[in-house]
Amino acid sequence: MPDKVRPLRAAPRLGTVNGFGRTMLGKTRVDAQGACFATRWFTVLMLPIRPLGRYYVKEGETVDVPGRGGSTTTTEYVFLGEAELRASEVIRTYLFCWLVVPLVVAGPVTLFGLNADAFSHEHPILFLLLLLGLPIVGIIALAWLLVLNEKFLAPLRVPRRVEAGPADRRP
Repeated sequence: MPDKVRPLRAAPRLGTVNGFGRTMLGKTRVDAQGACFATRWFTVLMLPIRPLGRYYVKEGETVDVPGRGGSTTTTEYVFLGEAELRASEVIRTYLFCWLVVPLVVAGPVTLFGLNADAFSHEHPILFLLLLLGLPIVGIIALAWLLVLNEKFLAPLRVPRRVEAGPADRRP
């Protein structure tokens, strides 16, 4: 079933500072027009707290933006329309960010740390290498999960353009 896409009154504001702010998460697969649906979230420490809206967007290039403390990277979006939130996409984003990410990154380190008392005394260098290496392996695995999700696992949604309704028009 196609998703209804309404025209936008204005492009929503995005931006985070140290993980606090508004960002786009929960993207669907890119369609034939090169666009996808994505949900705008309020985040705390890059963890999604509340969905703020769902949009049909084209992802632009990622650019370096100079700032006071150095440069940061930002992804530019072209907003093509607004759609209704989908509960399945909201739940999928919550599960991924609040369950999968901590399990992949912190899970192995926690398990290793719980059983590492004797190991750390017998093989201290190997212990440090594993303690530092496990989160790196987890982050690499997480990056591959994100790529797999965007290319193959995320649902492909079809947009259906609709005109602005009476509630969307300004007097």
